[in-house]
Amino acid sequence: MGTLVNIQWQSGLFSHLLRLPLSYFERRKLGDIQSRFGSLNTLRTTFTTSMVGAIMDGIMVCGLLIMMLLYGKSLTWVVLGFTVVYIAIRLFTYTYYRQLSEEQLIMEARVSSYFMETLYGIAAVKMQGMTDRRHTHWFNLQTDAINTGIRVTKMDLFFGGLNIFISACEQTIILWLGISLVMDNEMTIGMFVAFGAYRMQFSDRISTLVGFLLQIRMMSLHNERISDIALNEQESVKPDIPVSEKITPVSLEVKSLTFRYDQQSMPVFSELNLTVSPGESVAIIGPSGSGKTTLMKVLCGLFKADSGQVLIDGNDIQQMGVNNYRKITGCVMQDDRLFSGTIRENICGFSENIDDEWMAECAKASFIHDTIMSMPMGYDTLTGELGEGLSGGQKQRLFIARALYRKPRILFMDEATSALDSKSENYVNSAIKSLNITRIIIAHRESTIKSVDRVFSLT
Repeated sequence: MGTLVNIQWQSGLFSHLLRLPLSYFERRKLGDIQSRFGSLNTLRTTFTTSMVGAIMDGIMVCGLLIMMLLYGKSLTWVVLGFTVVYIAIRLFTYTYYRQLSEEQLIMEARVSSYFMETLYGIAAVKMQGMTDRRHTHWFNLQTDAINTGIRVTKMDLFFGGLNIFISACEQTIILWLGISLVMDNEMTIGMFVAFGAYRMQFSDRISTLVGFLLQIRMMSLHNERISDIALNEQESVKPDIPVSEKITPVSLEVKSLTFRYDQQSMPVFSELNLTVSPGESVAIIGPSGSGKTTLMKVLCGLFKADSGQVLIDGNDIQQMGVNNYRKITGCVMQDDRLFSGTIRENICGFSENIDDEWMAECAKASFIHDTIMSMPMGYDTLTGELGEGLSGGQKQRLFIARALYRKPRILFMDEATSALDSKSENYVNSAIKSLNITRIIIAHRESTIKSVDRVFSLT
């Protein structure tokens, strides 16, 4: 049961996470997102495994309380009094304990983010001689996380010791009062022994139950962390619209487009207008930092504009849904990534139904087919994690092949040929130009700019 609930919750949350806009991921660290997702395991454990035990403890506590009242009402009030004291102390220290737990989660997320960031940039770490500095910084973060964990552990030990101390005081008073009752013939020895057995069971069960109820309160911390994922709005998704296999170019129109990263910042661009005819190729140029890549991400549907419209054949991409829009687009961005798998899988987007003939055509158009065939395993060559083992030019050509495999009606390319030599770049530009699709290109190279029909300056 717990396993089934776990996989259903994780699957649902991961599906939602993948459908969040790109801006969500750009504002957060990878380790923080991973930590928030991991809070789901704590919720699952609490509401499956722990819940069953808590229900049994609750039933036992009620039954034991009734039996204690039957055997010795006055002694029962003593037991309840010490129980109330224990609960009061736990409630009084709850806020501090919650703050420590939250701090521990945040520190562990920082350590995880820094660790993964270092591994992803290991080449830069070595080349810039930052090995010792990165290690020292990681060590300091890890030390802070461990120290926070120690404080949480100390609180847990304090609660355990407190429970033992209160139980010992309670047992001493019960023993003194019980002997007095037996000597006054108000209780038999057998009743007193039975009451003692019930009291021990009651104390153990109520302690566990109180711990569970406070754990339920602690779930608010994990709920808040998970809600950062679950309550964020997904990208605009509409019912699927079938797409024809025939590749026909589309028109693109930008109307009064304005975008800013947040309400406090200045617009990256404002009231932008652009019209691209079907099959036309346009190069977007401008100085570094002028917003070319940001504009490209808005045109690709990765960012949502603050105002204005992006129209494809007269249809607003937000109204048609990004899921349908992406069926007709191909994108090659500066920060594209390959995934662990074969070259075949990466070009075909890990599709179950692979068109080998079309895949080869796309590879040829990207001037990478001969390079792939020269490898020992051809298209079944493993790319390695993040595509390591391939040159920058080879990866860029694979990105282009991957975008072309989708049979796009419009192709967006952000410095997609910057790592290619002149011969390869000219071949790729000519091959893509012959495909009769609409192209939007960001480029600085004069040769790439000359290959397009029109230039749009973003200044």
